[in-house]
Amino acid sequence: MIRRGEEWGSSTTRTESDVVVTGDIAFALCSPEHRLIVSGGDIARTLGDPPPPDIGASCTEVPIDALRITITLRNGNTTTQIASSHVMIGNWFRGRLICVTNGGFIGRKNVSPRAHPNDGFLDVMSLLPSMGLQQRYRARQKSILGTHTPHPLVETSRARTIEFSALFRSETLRIDGRRIRVWSSIHIEIVPDYWRLLV
Repeated sequence: MIRRGEEWGSSTTRTESDVVVTGDIAFALCSPEHRLIVSGGDIARTLGDPPPPDIGASCTEVPIDALRITITLRNGNTTTQIASSHVMIGNWFRGRLICVTNGGFIGRKNVSPRAHPNDGFLDVMSLLPSMGLQQRYRARQKSILGTHTPHPLVETSRARTIEFSALFRSETLRIDGRRIRVWSSIHIEIVPDYWRLLV
């Protein structure tokens, strides 16, 4: 886990056994036993979309946190999964919007500009339900540059664990961009230093 004033990562060399993955969902499915190279997706964007190092080339190995998510479904069953990038509840245009991120980005939007994918925290950005439609469009546009905060109807926080319950049956839940349709509640915790990523 990165600490203030310390170098992040260590020098290494890419080998043939290092695994290349594309996007956040594929990244989340990877075993932490392998060193990974991620191309595309939110975590790659957080790191500046670095080109994959060639085999034998010098590079840097950095630890990356993961999100461990336990979902309670409407039938009472629970399921647990690992995510690499984010959990998003609701939408930008009405009601509540909650974005829980590992590295700050969800697609093109820098929803939590101060987030870091190895700081041991979840970063949470929320739009309050009372925010009007015009303000929502403006906040959504500003989030591309990460300038939507501070705002009195935009809340930001950090946590190691957090829980949410669905407010209504059709409230949208997305994990790394994949929609979960029959959820009742969700518990999210940060797992520090879960993966080793080459950049």
